[in-house]
Amino acid sequence: MKIGYFIGHFPYIDLVNTPDYIKDYAHGGTEIAAYNLAVEMAKRGNDIDVFTTSINSRNSIEIYPHMRIHRHATSFKIASANASFKLIYKPLNYDLDIVHAHSPIPYSDLPALMYAKRKKVPFLLTYQFDGQETGGSFMRNTGVSVYNKIFINRVLDSAEVIIATTRSYAEESPFLKNYLDKIVVIPNGINIDEVTTNLTKEESRIKLGLPLETKIILFFGSLVPYKGPDILLKAFKVIKKEFPDVKLIFAGRGQMLVELRDMAKKFDIEDDVIFLGFVEEEDKALYYKSADIFSLPSTNMAESFGIVNLEAMASGVPLVGSNLGGIPDIIHEGENGLLAKPCDYQSLANSLLKLLKDDDLRLKMGNNGKRMVADYSWDKIARTTEDLYRDILDSW
Repeated sequence: MKIGYFIGHFPYIDLVNTPDYIKDYAHGGTEIAAYNLAVEMAKRGNDIDVFTTSINSRNSIEIYPHMRIHRHATSFKIASANASFKLIYKPLNYDLDIVHAHSPIPYSDLPALMYAKRKKVPFLLTYQFDGQETGGSFMRNTGVSVYNKIFINRVLDSAEVIIATTRSYAEESPFLKNYLDKIVVIPNGINIDEVTTNLTKEESRIKLGLPLETKIILFFGSLVPYKGPDILLKAFKVIKKEFPDVKLIFAGRGQMLVELRDMAKKFDIEDDVIFLGFVEEEDKALYYKSADIFSLPSTNMAESFGIVNLEAMASGVPLVGSNLGGIPDIIHEGENGLLAKPCDYQSLANSLLKLLKDDDLRLKMGNNGKRMVADYSWDKIARTTEDLYRDILDSW
C-alpha cells in the first residue's frame, strides 16, 4: 500500500548528525506515536510518505527504506507549533492509496482531508486529544477556539474511520461522542526494548548519580499546565511531612519551569526536587528503572492516553494518575496503579502516600503493569492498523 501520513511535527530520526537546535523541534506523545506507526508500516513493506513541517524555512526530504519524510518549510509558528502553507498543496504531487492524519494539534488533518477529497482516496484520522482553548498564549488559544468552532466537526464528518486511543476517552470527549459509530479503538504503543534496561534499580541510580536508599517519584513529560506538574509539586509538599527523604524528579522541559522552581523554593523543598530538563533517549530507561512511583497528574482532556505511562509500566513502576479521559483505560485502579481526582493535590498526595507506605503493594502493581504492557507493542498495533486499511480499501 501507498500510505500518506500527515502530521504537524514529525521527529527528526538522525539526531546524532543534526545540529543541536533540532532538539528544540517540539514533539511529544502524538508525534512519537505517528513516528513509530510509520516506521512499523515501512518495515511491513508498505510505501510510506510522511508530510510534515520543517524546523526552519527550508524544505527537505529524508529517504529511508520504504519511507520518505517530506519536511515543508515553516511559514509561521503559534507557540511551539510550526505551520506550513506548503503542507496544503505540495503533497498533491504524490499518489497515495490512503491518507491518515494525526490530529488535532497542529492542524495536519485539514491538509490531509483536502488531499483525500482532491485525489478521491480514503481519509482516516487518529484523534489523540481534544484541543483545549485555555492554557497557552492568546494566539494559540484563539487558534484552537476557531478550529473547534469551525473545522473539527467537518473533519470528523469526512473521515471514513476515526481512530481513538481509548473507548472511555471517545465517550467522554465532547467532539468524539457524536461519532461513536465510526470510531475504532487502537491504542498508542511503545517499543519495550527501547525504554527498558537490564540494569538493576541500584545500578541505574549509580549510573545517574541518584541516591540509593531514598524513595523517588518520577514525572516524565512537558512542563505544561494540562500535565499537572504544579499539582504534583503541591502534593509533594504534603508528602514531605511523612517522608522527609523522598525525592521528586521532573524530566522534561516547558513553559512552567520557572514557576515550578519558584514554587519549590517557596515550599522550602527545592533541595528535594530535581529538574532534569531535556533527557537523552539513552537515559530514559535508567530514570524509569530508578523510580519507585511514576506520576502524571493530568488536569484535562488534552491528555487522552499518556505514552509515558506505558513506558513506566515496562520498567515495572506503579502509576499514579488522574481519573479522567482515557487514563483509566491504562491505569487500572488497584491493579497497576492508583487514580486520583483531577486537579486535587490532596487526593494525589493520598494515592502517592499509599504506595510509599507499602513496598509489597508497589512491587505487586509494578509487576502487574509489566505484564499488561505487552499488549501495547508497536508490532501488534501496526498489524491491527494495516488490517483496518485493507478493510477500508476493499470497501472503497
